[in-house]
Order: sequence, then C-alpha cells, then structure tokens
Amino acid sequence: MTSVKQLSPDEVVQRGWELHDHLIRPRVEPEHDGRFLVIDVESGRHVLADEELAAFDLAREEMAGGVFHLVRVGRRAAHRIRRRTTA
Repeated sequence: MTSVKQLSPDEVVQRGWELHDHLIRPRVEPEHDGRFLVIDVESGRHVLADEELAAFDLAREEMAGGVFHLVRVGRRAAHRIRRRTTA
C-alpha cells in the first residue's frame, strides 16, 4: 500500500473527497453547514471550525504529521473566486 506521504496532491484530494462523501458528510451535514472541515486522509479523522485557519490549527494539534484535505461543509469548494467588474 502506498504511504499517504508519497501521494500526489491530486491523490490526496481524491482520497479526501472519498472520505468526505462516504464517511463524514452524513455525520456533519446539515448541522455544520458552512463550517470548515479538515480531514486527515490517512486516518479519516477530522475536525471542524468556523474559520479555515482555526480548522488547520486544530488539525495540526490533534493529528500532528497528518496529510490534510480541506472541505467547506455543504459546499463544492472551500472558497469562491469572483471577478469584480467596475461600472
């Protein structure tokens, strides 16, 4: 089995979404909608916080050395990029 530390970034994302979709989402939606979820892709452990940096800080405290995937509960992406137009 490939060590998580040797996974490519794309493989980490794929594993993170698989864990989210199959194991974690049913337990966190809808009551944590909009919160940030950080998943350790090796163990499947996860933490929730209201802010992205707080979620990563908590993950590093609780799962030191983990390989993390960030999700925003109830969203397809953690962030949205908008283009501002001027009138």
